[in-house]
Amino acid sequence: MLSRIVLLGIALTQCHDLAYALPNIIVFFADNLGYNDIGVFSTNKDTKTPNIDQLAADGLILKNWNSAAALCSASRASLLTGKYPVRTGVFPGVFKPDAENGLSPNETTIAEYLKEEGYATSIIGKWHLGQREEYLPTNQGFDEWFGIPYHMSGGSIDSHLCGFDTNRTIWLPLFEGNDIVQQPVDLTNLAQKYAEKGRSFIRKSVANEDPFFLYFPFSHVHQLCAPQQSTCQWASNQFSSKSPNATFVDAVEEMDWILGEVINQLDESRVTNETLVIFTSDNGPWLAEQSCSGSKGPFEGRWFLENAPKNCTACPHDYVASPTNNRPHRCIYDSRDHLWEMDGVPCGADVGLGSCWEANNIMPAIARWPGRIPAGAETEEMVSTLDVLPTILELVNASPRDDIDGINILPILYQDIKRDVDNERVLFFWRDGFREGPLPAPFGRYDVVAAKLGRIKLWIYTKSSHYNADEEVYHNPPLLFDVIADPAEGNPLNPEDYSDTVKKILTLIVEHKATIPRANPLTLARDAKYYPCSNKNANCRSDFTASLDAVQ
Repeated sequence: MLSRIVLLGIALTQCHDLAYALPNIIVFFADNLGYNDIGVFSTNKDTKTPNIDQLAADGLILKNWNSAAALCSASRASLLTGKYPVRTGVFPGVFKPDAENGLSPNETTIAEYLKEEGYATSIIGKWHLGQREEYLPTNQGFDEWFGIPYHMSGGSIDSHLCGFDTNRTIWLPLFEGNDIVQQPVDLTNLAQKYAEKGRSFIRKSVANEDPFFLYFPFSHVHQLCAPQQSTCQWASNQFSSKSPNATFVDAVEEMDWILGEVINQLDESRVTNETLVIFTSDNGPWLAEQSCSGSKGPFEGRWFLENAPKNCTACPHDYVASPTNNRPHRCIYDSRDHLWEMDGVPCGADVGLGSCWEANNIMPAIARWPGRIPAGAETEEMVSTLDVLPTILELVNASPRDDIDGINILPILYQDIKRDVDNERVLFFWRDGFREGPLPAPFGRYDVVAAKLGRIKLWIYTKSSHYNADEEVYHNPPLLFDVIADPAEGNPLNPEDYSDTVKKILTLIVEHKATIPRANPLTLARDAKYYPCSNKNANCRSDFTASLDAVQ
């Protein structure tokens, strides 16, 4: 009898050890942060990011991490589902603050998979996959959420009013769970609230001996709404003497501080060695926003700059081109009581957010897991945001419920050369903004414009970012670049010298598109009744500021 009890005790201990051996997982996901905006990746030393730099020193730098989509909502859907957004319907454009839809509840997110494995799950920051209750994170696998439902330009704050908010009712909301706890959000201390929420979740999970998944999609460094370009960036009063107004550098350095606070909590809770940390960005910089945004760094899109229409102007969001003889790239925003004007940039220079040029493809990316991922290493293996879900599922010995597009990249993260790594992998780059197609203007259609096979990138259609006036240009034969040797995309290769590669990529594009049962586009349906509103009797303003100070 005693031996049976002993054996049962051993078995239970082994089961407990196995359960507790599940790694904790943190995914930091910046908003519109360019590769060149982080110290360890940058030649520009004006921005100080000591915490992210230390994360890189302790982990693996992934120099060929590709965004899965050209815009924010789609990129976030791809991270959470492992699928190209054309499969999930998160296209065209992004979910607006009055969107009718969001990420379909029929999709299975990382959080939902991990909850089934016994994980505590939390999201802190920007969601951007639907602001109506049925689409909020707490209905998509997350136990808790503290953050803003969409981009920072989605509503007014007291010191920065949106031009589209003519009735002064579209205030930027802060949610906790399914409830608005502050509207408009107070940006003078939001970073501190974010950091403490992250630290608190880690402490609670460790105390409960729960493996945890913390998804931390920063609200930084997306700019505020038009037309006030002089106050377009934001940070707390800890990082800006003019808070909530700030410089882009202030915003990046505050984001770095938040990450550092969360990482410090891992050390304090003694779970650093049991935690996989991934840091990357959803997309590249919104270059037409100029000083409100980041830089393209080495990803210049040089061929396009030289060949794009010279009279085409890319304006900041909601501004429109209105050139004069003396100001060929003049942009204006005509509000009810004021004509705002500033100079935009040539369309040929607008190769960041919203495009498929390398400035919007290659993301700063780091993975750290002491004892598993070698410290101080770098890799140029091609990976994608699509790979986060299948990699995490491999870690917890789970399988996806349906077809996904990402792959398990643990062999790359571990730098295990004995394992088979697919060096012939292809990535496809989808976007909208075509002159014709079944979607309403300015979207046209959603299609593959480029693909990568190894170091070779093939372009079928070239265009600048977003919905600028330049029309897409079809390339036959395709335009080719070796983006490892030529990240600026300035020196096209001769297609005749790569005829086998061209044929293979074009065949793979056809095969890829044939696998896709196209989902209905979910981002188009909108209605003003869906704007988040804490109190309709007070023009959607709340009085919950005092209670927010108690959040710990």
